[in-house]
Amino acid sequence: MKQRTLIVAGLAAAAVIAAGAFTLTQLPTPAATDASRSGSASPTARPHAATPAPTAPSTSAPSTSGPAPSSTAGPGSGAGAGPDTPSAGKRYSTEVLPPVEKTSPALPPSDPLPVPVSAPLPRTASATGGLVSGYPEKVLPITPGARVKTSSVASQGSRLQVTMTATTPSGVTDILAFYRTALAKYGMYDTPAPAQGGATALRFDRDGSSVTVTAAPTEDGSTYVIFGTFTAKG
Repeated sequence: MKQRTLIVAGLAAAAVIAAGAFTLTQLPTPAATDASRSGSASPTARPHAATPAPTAPSTSAPSTSGPAPSSTAGPGSGAGAGPDTPSAGKRYSTEVLPPVEKTSPALPPSDPLPVPVSAPLPRTASATGGLVSGYPEKVLPITPGARVKTSSVASQGSRLQVTMTATTPSGVTDILAFYRTALAKYGMYDTPAPAQGGATALRFDRDGSSVTVTAAPTEDGSTYVIFGTFTAKG
């Protein structure tokens, strides 16, 4: 019985020793451990995937939502321009500019209109069958083909009064058109004036001077009367 116990104890010790030896064979050797740390692998071993290095946190300023500044140097760019400097040609101001006023081209200065009558004034006088001396024929010319019946001038201070009657083969419309053209040169323009007996009258005015032309038809043409008052200038 004692011998059997020794045999069992011996077998158990042998099993323990065998188990310890097997465990030691499974542990990695120092050479293999150093090789794995240095990154080298055996020809039959599969290479390990490289682990990406951690990325260092960025220290630059956060990007803005606006457009990136142009890298091309342009007018007005300098070394001190930062990322928020607007590129040349772009406007970021909210200022409202006033509308541009359109101006018409300047017209050349026009010559001043001549005055109808200037001092010195003629003496008071009258005539029959022709024009009286001192009559302002340049301002109040006679219609073509007309025959003067009476004429007169009267002056007092700076005022001159003129009358003239005439007959003409021309019609009423032609007479009025003739004096409309003649008096427009002096800046005197017509407006209708009252008339009687089938006559037609126009009144011309400018700066205290006025002329009334009244024309009426006849069997062989027309008769007309001129009445004017003028304020002398100069």
